[in-house]
Amino acid sequence: MKVIDAVWEKRNLGIDACEVLFEREDAVADISSEFERISAPYTVVKVPSERNDISEYVQKNGYRYIEDLIGMEHDLHDQVRHPLHQRLYEAVAYRSMTEEDYAVLQHEIQSGIFDSDRISKDLKFGKSISAGRYCNWVADLREQGAALYTMLYRQEPSGFIILLTKDGSCYQSVLGGAYRRYLKTGLGMVQKEQEIVKKLGGKKLTTNVSSNNPSQLKALVANGYVPVTVQHVFVKHN
Repeated sequence: MKVIDAVWEKRNLGIDACEVLFEREDAVADISSEFERISAPYTVVKVPSERNDISEYVQKNGYRYIEDLIGMEHDLHDQVRHPLHQRLYEAVAYRSMTEEDYAVLQHEIQSGIFDSDRISKDLKFGKSISAGRYCNWVADLREQGAALYTMLYRQEPSGFIILLTKDGSCYQSVLGGAYRRYLKTGLGMVQKEQEIVKKLGGKKLTTNVSSNNPSQLKALVANGYVPVTVQHVFVKHN
């Protein structure tokens, strides 16, 4: 079990927060004393899906289930797409994000393009706090040197993708999405990160998706991702 002082969430949520990561080999008897001493105003607990005993244990301690976090991988194989999907794919271009593009992204986030994350679903927080958290997250990623790209449909910004890598081989698709006017056009099924990572010399792509976002999960599978891990996520407000 790892207990992390989530100091970054103080800025985002306005309260102290803690994150607890259970591991497959953890025994409840060995960690219960430390776990039950946690008293942060907001605590997030992630449990490997195969550990039903730990999931039951955290719920008995007042934590409530809020989502599954599904880890996905792509080996950058060439994907065969449905003809309509292929036409949309070919209609979308991309570029490295400009300052103007970045301003558009911040505006889109503040306008509510994300509504399936655990913060927006939490009645103690809601969509406004969630949007501010995403804006801060994107700003932090940019400062850390992440690669930000704007998706273009008919030469207009239609979405974005943010990539991170530690070794130039495995890339993480940290965050992405379609902009509001394109949310119901089918463009959300188009993913260019595989093409981008290939051109960068990468060999593998990873990402995470919430079970509260089935449309994104569908898009990931349609673009060749496969699920590799599932974590049950619980939260508690003290």
